Amino acid sequence: MRRLVRLLALACLAMLASIGQAEDEKPAPRSVFLIANEDMADPRFRETVVLVTRHGRSRSTIGVILNRPFAVTLDQVFPEFSRPTEHRLHYGGPVAQGQVVFLVRGDTPPKAAIALTERLFISSDGGSLRRLLQGATPVDRLRVFDGFASWAPGQLESEIDRGDWYLHPVDADIIFREPAGELWEKLLRRATQRMVKRSPLPLLAGR
Repeated sequence: MRRLVRLLALACLAMLASIGQAEDEKPAPRSVFLIANEDMADPRFRETVVLVTRHGRSRSTIGVILNRPFAVTLDQVFPEFSRPTEHRLHYGGPVAQGQVVFLVRGDTPPKAAIALTERLFISSDGGSLRRLLQGATPVDRLRVFDGFASWAPGQLESEIDRGDWYLHPVDADIIFREPAGELWEKLLRRATQRMVKRSPLPLLAGR
């Protein structure tokens, strides 16, 4: 655990380049929850809920796993953030481990952010994250991740067709309100009851 904290601290200080490079792009939100099927074979995504969005001209898909928190708080990861905090670091996905990504709710998007839904943004801009932490942003408005998930064009559609994922409309409240350990089972029940697995949600528009 100490080695993990040291590695994450070094990576967090580096703050690699933002996911969303073009700030002037303002596409319509194309976001959705992916809920892993009970028989998901990939251990990286077993029993996970992933918030994903499609953006930019490449139609690549990125997202973060919402329900795998680490047993470390941000004051253990960021050396300059010395006061105790309730914010925990979360495992965001298998891509770019060491890159910090965050979700934030608010009226003003952070720098280099992608709009996921109304008042919900994703970014990896280090300066914005520092300001949010220094401003004591509450846990019901900020979630910080190590790494993220990514799919090449057409890859996610193939996984959905294979039955790996259920789809569910994004609910910003549930991201910050529900305990991480209960999120997958709760959304799985919702998804199977509503049978939204193959619904024409915005993410898959124009398939």
